[in-house]
Amino acid sequence: MLSDRKFRLLPQGNRQSFFVMLILITIIILGRILTLKTDELSWDVLGYYIHLPALFIYNDYGLSDLGWIHTLLDKYHFTGTLYQISTGPDNNPIFFFLMGMAILYSPWFFVGHFSAQILGYPVDGFSLPYQYALALGAIVYTIIGLVYLRKILLNFFSQSITIITMIIIVLATNYLHFMTVKNLETANALFMFITLITWNTIQWHKTHKQLNLILLSAFIVLMALCKPSEVMVVLIPLLWGVYDKITLKAKFKTIYEYKGQFIIAFIVAFIIALPQMLYWFKETGYFIYDSYKNPGVGLDLTSPHIIPILFSYKKGWLVYTPVMVFSLIGFFFLYKKNKGLFFPIFSYSILAFYIIASWTEWWYGASFSIRPMITLYPLFAIAMASLFEYLKDRTVVIKSVVGLLVVFFMLLNLFQTWQLNKYILDPYRTNKNYYFAIFGKTKITEAEGNLLSADFSGGGNAKFPGESYFRHKNIGFYNFDEYGDYYSSHLVSDSLKGRVLKMDSTYNFSPEISLTYESMTSKEYVWIFAEADVFIPYGYKEELPLLVMTFERREGSYFYHSYGIDTTIYKPGSWGKIKAQLMTNDVRSKHDKFKIYIWQRGKMPVYIDNLKADLFEPK
Repeated sequence: MLSDRKFRLLPQGNRQSFFVMLILITIIILGRILTLKTDELSWDVLGYYIHLPALFIYNDYGLSDLGWIHTLLDKYHFTGTLYQISTGPDNNPIFFFLMGMAILYSPWFFVGHFSAQILGYPVDGFSLPYQYALALGAIVYTIIGLVYLRKILLNFFSQSITIITMIIIVLATNYLHFMTVKNLETANALFMFITLITWNTIQWHKTHKQLNLILLSAFIVLMALCKPSEVMVVLIPLLWGVYDKITLKAKFKTIYEYKGQFIIAFIVAFIIALPQMLYWFKETGYFIYDSYKNPGVGLDLTSPHIIPILFSYKKGWLVYTPVMVFSLIGFFFLYKKNKGLFFPIFSYSILAFYIIASWTEWWYGASFSIRPMITLYPLFAIAMASLFEYLKDRTVVIKSVVGLLVVFFMLLNLFQTWQLNKYILDPYRTNKNYYFAIFGKTKITEAEGNLLSADFSGGGNAKFPGESYFRHKNIGFYNFDEYGDYYSSHLVSDSLKGRVLKMDSTYNFSPEISLTYESMTSKEYVWIFAEADVFIPYGYKEELPLLVMTFERREGSYFYHSYGIDTTIYKPGSWGKIKAQLMTNDVRSKHDKFKIYIWQRGKMPVYIDNLKADLFEPK
């Protein structure tokens, strides 16, 4: 009798969608358990998470001593470079990422912390109990997201359309990959927050209850603390129901009518944001501070990568998640059905997409398809469901064609997700030729592997494949036989070399070989060979000079590489060479400058001559 009463609590007409949702949740839970790894807290996730061990284990939230971080990295190897730590105005270390994700991780951090103590694992914040507790605990946020996605869809559509749309979102898109293998990344949290914000927007406009507005403000702030650009999600409640001048005036009237509620909601939002603001103020002297300081990546709003983000075989959203074309078509039918629903969803979606496309690393690391698009899926689900609602009255032929396409796209997504996790589908180097060569395959041959794009992961350790594959040209040369206005006072005569450049504490940096990337090549990458003759005097005991190659932009240097003289070959008292070869990485902007120069780190004089650089461009 008790179980029967519980069952009746679920409206009879919605039971099927509820059980479908349970099945989808079960699939996600099993997928997460089966894909648990020993590096769950790596790369960006490390940056989101590191707030917690810094505060609760190492008592160093101000990052006054980074020794404990380097010790942990030497042990666990969770990142190649410590980009997760940014700098304040005084070059003091601060957290690169805001504390939003750390807040969501915190319950599971304490579960892991307690488990590590009980099970005898290192209580260091990174041993397996911490990693598994966070990965499994984050499933809660996935469940919340699906529960509210279902509630939103049922608010506007029938049970059958809700079921179809939920299945497509979970099994036919990259959502599945990021709710299992990658569920500690922001996509999980942002999907959940979009559903919560949308649902409370719906409820507040129905009932005008204070609680819904308070929850709205809290979720908006938390979402922005996870990803600052998502503060624009405020457009959803602000524009809800607005599509012309009349509805805009009505919205202003409603806001004024409930201004007391909005004041309370604003106070709640401020309280939630206050810890982050106080942290910034303590470490930087500012209540609002941009910690996203990485010259290699960032927003370039004037140069969005719209075409590659949609259609590239490297990561194109509609290439790897083609089923979402139905959501794009669905916006037309959503507009016809409900303009008040269309405009807030479309306005936020188009702005969010533009920001996503403006990120310089538009492929978003090792993601499957375009990871941040998952944030928009709850809203795209509404548009997709609008299309399916229209199709329900169409002919059997039309519905069958759409149905077959949906099934094909779903199978394709599941198979390519498997290919990605088996390292058949390369997350960085896939191109058109490789994509079609491995399409539908469960293993790759050496010939297929040779079709991959250049491997940038090797950085300065990549090996030059040979001149026959490249076109060669010189891009710069200094032999110092001619006077230069700036460095003429530092030129001296050498019996062997003629006129050479003297470098010491008064002249640390040589003249630069400097070119914009677009002036060097139109290719994806080039090889640069650089060299310089160097004379180290007898008795020299200071730091040796370096040959530096780097990209530079207004924010600073990135892709920085330096090379020293081989002291096993060249001895003090004789001329030697610094030689270097480097394959360029993904350039942030074609307008960025590639610079080559000598940096003299010591105070005693050294002498250089014949600074030269050659470029090898792929044929």
